[in-house]
Amino acid sequence: MNIKTILLGLLTQKSMSGYELKKLFSISFSYFSGLSFGSIYPALKKMEQQGLINMRLEIQENAPNKKVYSITEQGKDEFQDLLKQPMQSERYRSEFLSRLFFFSHIEKEERVWLVDAYLKSIKDEKHQLDDARPQINKIADPFQRECLLFGLRMKADMVKNVEKTLKAIRKIKK
Repeated sequence: MNIKTILLGLLTQKSMSGYELKKLFSISFSYFSGLSFGSIYPALKKMEQQGLINMRLEIQENAPNKKVYSITEQGKDEFQDLLKQPMQSERYRSEFLSRLFFFSHIEKEERVWLVDAYLKSIKDEKHQLDDARPQINKIADPFQRECLLFGLRMKADMVKNVEKTLKAIRKIKK
């Protein structure tokens, strides 16, 4: 899913500032979208030019003024059309697998250290999702909760796969 569809979807819930969109994006999509914070503001500007959203400047005392974005009727129609398009099979991109492919070029101790560190980072991400689960369950709809559960299962599977890979790497003699 592209950044435009995600932002339109978020704005169907309520009007939000760029900061609020970034925060919600990081909580809800950073684990599985592959999109970056840096793509949010250019997308908002383009969507405003296309008439999909409106921006109003909210004047604040003792704080910088804030841009608040709202979805237009045209934006709601566009979101519905985008959401109903057939889904394509996903291509999995993995820095881990790309590096693993060339591990014969580094020493065994380095391989073990790198994979062990990667495993720890995946476990940390899974713990973060586990910790956020009660908070997300309070505010999420059934489909959003299913996204969380899918992410948790995916991280658990990654942990198992990387543990198996680490075990195999430790057995390789050279």
